[in-house]
Amino acid sequence: MNGTDRSRGFFKDVKRLIIKVGTAVVTRADGRLALGRLGALCEQIKDLNSLGYEVIVVTSGAVGLGRQRLKYRRLVNSSFADLQKPQVDFDGKACAAVGQNNLMALYDTLFSQLDVTSAQLLVTDSDFRDEGFRKQLDETVKSLLALRVIPIFNENDAVSTRRAPYEDSSGIFWDNDSLAALLALELKADLLVLLSDVEGLYSGPPSDPQSKLIHTYIKEIHQSEITFGDKSRVGRGGMTAKVKAAVNAAYAGIPVVITSGYAPENIMKVLQGERVWHSLSSRCAFVGLC
Repeated sequence: MNGTDRSRGFFKDVKRLIIKVGTAVVTRADGRLALGRLGALCEQIKDLNSLGYEVIVVTSGAVGLGRQRLKYRRLVNSSFADLQKPQVDFDGKACAAVGQNNLMALYDTLFSQLDVTSAQLLVTDSDFRDEGFRKQLDETVKSLLALRVIPIFNENDAVSTRRAPYEDSSGIFWDNDSLAALLALELKADLLVLLSDVEGLYSGPPSDPQSKLIHTYIKEIHQSEITFGDKSRVGRGGMTAKVKAAVNAAYAGIPVVITSGYAPENIMKVLQGERVWHSLSSRCAFVGLC
């Protein structure tokens, strides 16, 4: 049953949107890049850009990509005797430094093939404590959007003072979901889209057949009814972090949608006000206040 949700009529007024791409969307289960998925997403962003939307991307994936790259280099450079020794995991900040280079090279290649220019903006939590930084950030993004450039944000984990396992949620932002929500406020976005590896927000773990998809989340009603599953297989926060970030943005008046990044065409469907009930690839959950 396909149709347009009348309660979502405000989507016709969206001009500027922020799209947050999770690590589980950027990478496959084996940790390698999901090239087809990311390519389809870039094509969708190019279409939005051509239609006059101002698109800002917040991407995860640098740490995972860096770890994969460093594991490969260690394997190539190790002797058989070295490989018999216990392998110590790589420092997360080193992984972030290596992976960020790879991640942005991929975005640049994909967007270049589509005749779209992208720009990298790395930020840390402490940056936002500086009013001058926040003003300059706004001016820089405005300049990029005026040139039809796609700004791509990521937390600069390589030099961030926050350390793993990132259990606390203190500070101005604490993961890329909360960074996306913060940027939605700072940059006055009309819509925040959080792309996940599941179809949307469920009442329980998506693997549980008793879990139901929640199309409109109302904190006062649903907060006590939801049982969150495990964190993302590769990311930092999972659905708990997404809902917390979404509620913060929604209370500030910014609509938020959580939907599957495995079906990038969902973004366009959301902007058209569609809600597809029976297609797993097209379900989306609206998180806001009613």
